Amino acid sequence: MKIRPSHAALELRQIYGWHDDQRKGRTISLISSLLTSVYNVFITGVFHTGFLSMYDIDLVGVGIISFIPPLANCFFMFSPMILERIQRRKWVLVGAKIYFYAMYILATTIMPLIVTDTHARVVWFCILQFLSHAVYSIFSAGFTPWFYAFYPQDQRLRAAYISDNQIFSSLASNAALLLSGFMTIAAARAGRQNQLVLGMRYFAFVLVLLDVGMQAMAKEYPYPVRKERVHLREVFTLSLKHKKFMACLLLMFVWNYISNLNSGLWNYYLLNTVGFPYSTVTFASATYPIFLLLFTPMWRRVLGRYSWIRTFGLCTAVWVPTEIMMFFVSSASKGIFLPAAMLQHVVSVGLNLSYANVFYMNLPQENATTHTCFQSVFCNVFAFLGLMTGTLWCKGFGSRMFYIGAVPITAVQFTTLFRAVTMLPLGMLLMHFWRSFTPDSEVEAMDLAAGKR
Repeated sequence: MKIRPSHAALELRQIYGWHDDQRKGRTISLISSLLTSVYNVFITGVFHTGFLSMYDIDLVGVGIISFIPPLANCFFMFSPMILERIQRRKWVLVGAKIYFYAMYILATTIMPLIVTDTHARVVWFCILQFLSHAVYSIFSAGFTPWFYAFYPQDQRLRAAYISDNQIFSSLASNAALLLSGFMTIAAARAGRQNQLVLGMRYFAFVLVLLDVGMQAMAKEYPYPVRKERVHLREVFTLSLKHKKFMACLLLMFVWNYISNLNSGLWNYYLLNTVGFPYSTVTFASATYPIFLLLFTPMWRRVLGRYSWIRTFGLCTAVWVPTEIMMFFVSSASKGIFLPAAMLQHVVSVGLNLSYANVFYMNLPQENATTHTCFQSVFCNVFAFLGLMTGTLWCKGFGSRMFYIGAVPITAVQFTTLFRAVTMLPLGMLLMHFWRSFTPDSEVEAMDLAAGKR
């Protein structure tokens, strides 16, 4: 008897493969996402904060270093004037990516071995961060139209493609996170935790080179352009002509501000104030793939019924109680952290899935690089404002502390409360005005489906 392949297997075969350029491009994109997810574990998040802490960088120093990248990324605005004139840009892009990670990983890892003064290290970290991000930002926008050409046009396959990439990437990154967490325990017992953190950074650069090699194998299609010569002012004006695209961009700008209010600060707080070891923080993150596998089908059904924007709004509103729980996490109430993190995992499955398509929902085909740059510049501006708000708040609040019952409250905890009070109205607005963000064809399809139910 011939065994018929399952629906999931058929769907994967429709999306991925090596037999035509479209499926090959998606497969390369997936492999690249897997590699990126793994090496980002070693150079961002808790390990990046730990790396800075190794060299006596304090909370304010971590905050200052954290808001340099979004500031430097504003050089995105010059990208269209260069990339829109280059139809064959693959090798320029991969070369820029190698430069970026050589500066971001190798230079910043070697620099503290040469510079010994703590304040001078902060200055040099900022300089290297700025040089790496400022140059790369001019070229990195080119990756979006290059790989967007491989996105499935069918909405069902697109949702599957986005969720599959998230699932596989999350499995890879969190497996690496969990393994590295256990390795830090063993290394700490042997007194070699710092050496392990440094070793992981060098290993990350090797993975970057593999990632770049894979991306270079993807076909590069011609880039539709309305005009070959783009002036600087048009980086700020072309997108304004597309109402629903601008609505989606405004949503992304606000979200980048909110989500960065405690970026970098929170991991520092967990490691140095609450006193969690690396293994606890990494375990909390490493459990995410379990929730991704369990709850992706549910969130895909919600998305299919309520649209991308309403789903994102729902998730944003539901996220609020978990931020309030995080507000009460302290050295005296460590038990709250893991349950709150698990609840956030449930919601973040839907949040990440729906947000992943916000930029692409109404993206104009012509001059996609210019629109990508507009989005990147202002996402980074708002991320910078969020980081600066959190850092200035912590600097102004200082080391003061007060108690709610037995729970000590410090400056960093308030940043989670700020996130909660801004997320709630955003979620309510999106659920109510979702049509203003959604393409007309999808609104009609949603109304038709609602009428049949």
